[in-house]
Amino acid sequence: MLPNILDIAAEHGLTFQPQSFGKKQTLAKCPFCKEDDQHRKRKKYYLSLNTQEQIFKCWFCGESGGVFRFMALLEGVSENEAIDRYRKKSGSTYKRHPAEKLTGSQCRMMGLGAKPDWVDIRHFDDQSYKELRELVWKAWKQFLWNEKRFAYQLLVSGIIGGTYEHTVESIREREREIGTPLLEEVLAVYSLSERPREVNRLEAFVLHVSNPFKYPYSHIEAE
Repeated sequence: MLPNILDIAAEHGLTFQPQSFGKKQTLAKCPFCKEDDQHRKRKKYYLSLNTQEQIFKCWFCGESGGVFRFMALLEGVSENEAIDRYRKKSGSTYKRHPAEKLTGSQCRMMGLGAKPDWVDIRHFDDQSYKELRELVWKAWKQFLWNEKRFAYQLLVSGIIGGTYEHTVESIREREREIGTPLLEEVLAVYSLSERPREVNRLEAFVLHVSNPFKYPYSHIEAE
């Protein structure tokens, strides 16, 4: 069950328009742009709180979203952290699917325009929520496969070309960008006495290319 957006607003001391308080659309002063805090706009209330759908929108600055985004903005934390805080506080035992834990940056890197609003999607259609969740997670695993494959090619290229230290730093930088370890895994594969056939093919490919490998790169589709 979603938290009540009106309760969240009240907990954070928002100022409400008296005549709309408690109705489906409750109006309040916007805590994000604070445009309606100006003396000449004392009768204006730009923030709309939908108490049935648990969503919000400021009609001046455009900030909008579901109740967890609302909480995240008010508390200065990520939406994931806001969700975790609420579930811990409410005693919920629901465990989020790994796809729901992906950040907005990770979603954009693998080709999505933005991070899906999982709460709103689940509220709208549970089956669509489950199907999209699996599709996003599959896309993320494909993205990581591409990243690890390229990181391995980069490592081999650096070893052959005598730029090992620079190569390691490039892979570490990429780890920070995508928020997932790469270097330890590719080093473990390289240290194997007998490498998988696919790895041997990658090494052979590196030996036959003339251009150095470096980030950014075009994804290589899995075969």
